[in-house]
Amino acid sequence: MIRSMTGFARSTFESQDISMTVEIRALNSKNLELNFRLPYSYRSWEDELRTAIKLQLLRGKVDVNLNVKQQGAAAAAELNKDVISDYIQQLREIADVNPAELLPIATRLPDALQSAEFLPDDNQKKEVFALVQQAIKQLIDYQTAEGKAMTKDLNAQIGSIEKGLEQVKNTKDQRIQQVRSKLQDNLKSLAVEVDQNRFEQELIFYLEKFDINEEIVRLRQHLLYFCEVMNNETQTKGKKLGFIAQEIGREINTIGSKANDASLQKEIVQMKDALERIKEQLLNIL
Repeated sequence: MIRSMTGFARSTFESQDISMTVEIRALNSKNLELNFRLPYSYRSWEDELRTAIKLQLLRGKVDVNLNVKQQGAAAAAELNKDVISDYIQQLREIADVNPAELLPIATRLPDALQSAEFLPDDNQKKEVFALVQQAIKQLIDYQTAEGKAMTKDLNAQIGSIEKGLEQVKNTKDQRIQQVRSKLQDNLKSLAVEVDQNRFEQELIFYLEKFDINEEIVRLRQHLLYFCEVMNNETQTKGKKLGFIAQEIGREINTIGSKANDASLQKEIVQMKDALERIKEQLLNIL
């Protein structure tokens, strides 16, 4: 089953004292790139989170964002008494006013209020890791659903190439006969005697350059192998499918260079167009 590399997931936890949200955003990339945005007090868990995520998200550029907010009594700020006292003293040097009247001004100045120091405990650690696992599951479900749509499109493009290949196969013998007849007619127009045995030998060598039977066989095999890999149970297959697509392109190009026929060139162009659509999809496959 194909899985996309892109997706977004969010999981949340809320209690009387705390609200936590984990967001995971994934984009396509050749390798796994993990980027974390964690509150300062939670950064010591980054290595463990990285290890847990690596086991399930094997490729892509993945951004993990943890947002934590204290609520209720836990969010209450404390007065920074030393700073406020210093502000009041400086204000009294400017204006001889009762300290009680300066207090409202001092409490609005920078650093007059400070949040109580917060250190997460083991229970919050379990909650965070549970949220990450929930978000990963949501992300994988999203990527799997998107992968089904991509599989449908890839099958359609492979079918388009197979259809073009069948058309090429049906006309290849006719094309050879047309080339043979054209050469014989040109030779007759010269009004010279020709050794027929030698002519046949040279004709065989010449027509071998236009023979595309070997390329047709290899291209058909590559298409079958592509479908086999696409439908197997391997988790990561984007790179392998990319290599097969390169081989498909090589055979299509060789057939096109040997075609020497307008009707065949039309089929080749359509096959190349389908292959480009396949390559675009492969950039986003895990």
